[in-house]
Amino acid sequence: MDKPETTGNCFLCGEELTKIKMKNHVLKSHLSGQKGEKVLFIKVEGAYQKEFWLLLDIALNATLEDLDEFLRQIWLECCGHMSGFYPTTDNFGMDEFDMDTKIKTFAAGKKLLYRYDFGSTTTLLVTMLDNCIRPPQKDAVRLLARNVPPEIRCVKCGKPAECFCPVCDCEHGRETAYYCEECYELHDCPDKEYTLPITNSPRTCVCGYDGELDVWKFDPVKIKSCCDSE
Repeated sequence: MDKPETTGNCFLCGEELTKIKMKNHVLKSHLSGQKGEKVLFIKVEGAYQKEFWLLLDIALNATLEDLDEFLRQIWLECCGHMSGFYPTTDNFGMDEFDMDTKIKTFAAGKKLLYRYDFGSTTTLLVTMLDNCIRPPQKDAVRLLARNVPPEIRCVKCGKPAECFCPVCDCEHGRETAYYCEECYELHDCPDKEYTLPITNSPRTCVCGYDGELDVWKFDPVKIKSCCDSE
């Protein structure tokens, strides 16, 4: 059975749309008729978890290292693991791109694999969508849109889950490890200090990832305030 189509929020105007509609919305409403710097409009999604996705623009003179740093902060960083960008045909071979490769190297339509942590690996698919122009930005990478957090339910009461128990995961499988805070306090697994929060990331509940560097939570009040001031 196919998963329902995911929606996301536009971080420039607050619109909530499906992934495909969001791409068209951003292009038409925010990356057309602009004056400023040349950028590449890209989509990043979990290679095996398509419900997690980002739309970004990045300066053509930026590098893969700039993109790597952004992805670590918003989605991945937990223990300083190694990472790399690869052709989609790569199978953990020797075809890794240099991190100092300029973004302008890649044409629209190009796809790359990105891997973070070569033990408990999180794999992303990066798709170069289009060449555009944006107003000058302080940062090389700008977040344009992001998926609405997928709904995960507590295994005990069915409320939205907030905690992940690694002990339950190891002993009984991942589907048994999600709890709301109230049910988690009542369950009797030891070593609760290893509890992980559920995050809006394809690395949620993997290794020690807790999303502490992720400052890109969607705030409709903040978005509206920015729009009203323009």
